[in-house]
Amino acid sequence: MCNTKVGVTMNTALIRSSGVSIAVLFYLAACSHTPTADDIPPDATFTTSILADNTKLFVYSQRFARGGAPREDYASPADRENTVRQRDAERTRAPLAAKNGVQAMLAQNHYCRAGYMVLEQYDQHGSYVIRGECRDEATAEDRNKFSSK
Repeated sequence: MCNTKVGVTMNTALIRSSGVSIAVLFYLAACSHTPTADDIPPDATFTTSILADNTKLFVYSQRFARGGAPREDYASPADRENTVRQRDAERTRAPLAAKNGVQAMLAQNHYCRAGYMVLEQYDQHGSYVIRGECRDEATAEDRNKFSSK
């Protein structure tokens, strides 16, 4: 004998979880956008390197505003705390902003047509640097277009 109450409860739970999943997908789709040239900061640099075995490498660097060095002559402890908090917030935003910059740059110049992998990323004197390797190999067209960059 089938317990219809259990069946109804299970169906309701399945519908609710499906609804939540669909809502999450719509939210993610609304938040994402295709990178454009407007997403590339004017001070960003993108350097390419194509090796003899057709491996395509790149270095992307993006400058970030930094708070000054910690000082001892703050007007109050709150001023010092605020400066430290701003610097920490910038440090957490830098990697994501640089990743978005790389994606925008690659969408514009088509250097890595099959995606890329990050080899290294780091903060260097007010700039955030991402070193990457393309998943596709260099073609003759790539060598012509990117050999001097």
